[in-house]
Amino acid sequence: MSLAAMLQWALILAACPALHELVHPDADDEHHDCAVTAILSGQIEVTSIDPVPIIQPVAILVLLAQIYQAQSSGSFFLSCCILEHAPPSRC
Repeated sequence: MSLAAMLQWALILAACPALHELVHPDADDEHHDCAVTAILSGQIEVTSIDPVPIIQPVAILVLLAQIYQAQSSGSFFLSCCILEHAPPSRC
């Protein structure tokens, strides 16, 4: 974020020489080196970037019956003997 702000500030100073002289009193000197003078002399080149296409992912339809074949094993509670008898009667 701050790098983008600094680059933007250097471009503003390159476009406005009077503002550059306010920031740097020796801006007219031939030995003055800063980011603004590098931009003005063409020493900074912008590289071109190939665009990266962003596409939607391809939906793959798979039937669950093909992946997971469940086998029915019956209810756990039917195998327990605790449910076979009624509670004891109270006299």
